Amino acid sequence: MNGKLNIVATPIGNYADMTVRGLRLLNESDVIVCEEFKIAVRLLRFFGIKKELLSLNEHNKNDSTREVLNLLLEGKTVSLISDCGTPGFADPGHELICRCIEFEIGIEFCGGANSVMAALPLSGFDISRFYYAGFVSPKSDQRRRRLAELSRLQTAVVLLETPYRLRQVLSDIGETFGGRPVFAGFDLTMESEKVMRGTAAGILEDLGEDKKRGEFVIIIDKP
Repeated sequence: MNGKLNIVATPIGNYADMTVRGLRLLNESDVIVCEEFKIAVRLLRFFGIKKELLSLNEHNKNDSTREVLNLLLEGKTVSLISDCGTPGFADPGHELICRCIEFEIGIEFCGGANSVMAALPLSGFDISRFYYAGFVSPKSDQRRRRLAELSRLQTAVVLLETPYRLRQVLSDIGETFGGRPVFAGFDLTMESEKVMRGTAAGILEDLGEDKKRGEFVIIIDKP
């Protein structure tokens, strides 16, 4: 009899956002699959959970996916977590989920905090419809072409970005989207949360030389 895969969302920064059901599923697991050991150990130690850990990240996803799949086929209960937020959402866990569907292995989803879902209402924009574009290319020419395509959409556009490219991306947004309102959120749900609203050029000016660590959520308002 096959085991079961739990997809367990973890906090995006504030541990108080961990759900009761998520903690139960982690405690009931034979194995917990994570992206990076250091981050997972810190989370599990905080909640007093001791389980075998396996890593599944962009460097080992093929081998690790096969290993975890074999555990599930042996009847093990496995929980999949990411470094933060929802597994399978812009991280390597997607392939494992697809294989479980292929092999008809049971899957249970336990939701929780999500940076995009936190940013959308904070933006104050009309979010009745939005387009999630995720990370744009690190290559400037490809990024500008993609942003030009996105600028033609008639909905709000959601981007994710790392801090070391934030200035370049905001500059490109200013060139392709003009003066449309922009929201940028950092460390959402945490005491260090910072939200910025205005044009891309205005947010760049507000940032100054501030060098934050972590990922930003950027939302560009509809035309």
